[in-house]
Parts: sequence; C-alpha cells; structure tokens
Amino acid sequence: MSYISELVQSITAKYGTSSPFEICEAAGVMLMTEPLGSLKGLFTFVADSPVIILSPQTEREDRLLTCAHELGHFFLHSDIARENCLKEFEIFNMKDKVEYEANVFAAHLLIDEDEMMGYLREGSDVYETAMRLRVDPILLNLKLTELNSMGYRFDTGWTGTRLFV
Repeated sequence: MSYISELVQSITAKYGTSSPFEICEAAGVMLMTEPLGSLKGLFTFVADSPVIILSPQTEREDRLLTCAHELGHFFLHSDIARENCLKEFEIFNMKDKVEYEANVFAAHLLIDEDEMMGYLREGSDVYETAMRLRVDPILLNLKLTELNSMGYRFDTGWTGTRLFV
C-alpha cells in the first residue's frame, strides 16, 4: 500500500505538519467532541461538510490515534462516508479493508520513519521502539509490516493479539 505512504507524504508536505488535529483544521475537516457511548470516533459528512467526532472519554493518546484513523477515512474513503457514517468501536480492526487502510494511514502519519529507523538501528525491539515513539506497538508493527511489503526487511518479532480501531 505504498500509495497510502505517498499520500501521507504529500499531505504532510502540503500542510507542513503530521498532527492530525492541525491537518483537520487546514483541510477543512470539522473536529468535534461528543459523547459517543462505546464509539471512540466517527467520520461523516454533515450538510456536505466533512466532520470527525471524537469521544471525550477516549484517553489523549487514543484520541490522537483515533483522529489520525478518521482522517485516513477522510482522505481515502470520503465516497463511502457520504453514503454511510464510518464508526470506530475498535481502532485496530484488521479484517475490513477500509478499516485496515485507515490504520495504515494513521501509522504512516503518526510514526516518523527516520526516528523509528534510528531506534531500530540502536537495537530497540518493536515494543521498546513503540514506547520511545509514544505509539501503540500494534501501530508500529503495522508500519513495519507495510514497509516490509515495500521491500524493507524488518523482523517485527510480533506476538500481539489486540485488534486496532
């Protein structure tokens, strides 16, 4: 899915940031916080305007990830969201293609490749690197898996079982 990596690179170059919150503002995506029950977030259109709604119950790190994931839906799946609101009960749902692509988008947006490579070259494993980057190890593993599909050769040493958004 190198097209997602390329898309993220063009977005961060265009907006001068990798912050999903700043990109929302610059791209004209309304960002709201509303109680959503068990939902972490959702992406939809209201009066033809793109809207990301995040649950206030979600912890700060998860809000960053959820916003990045929902922003992935904005850039990759707006056509689907115009028909059906895209809701997130769990971020790391890897079984659905649309959700997987949004997770890949979030991984590329939130994880700086140079910083990640530096930690891995120092000998950090996936878990330590994720901790140093302040990201979920599942997100880091997803980025490494995607980079492997583009020709890199990372040993992820992955044993995690939790699912994404």
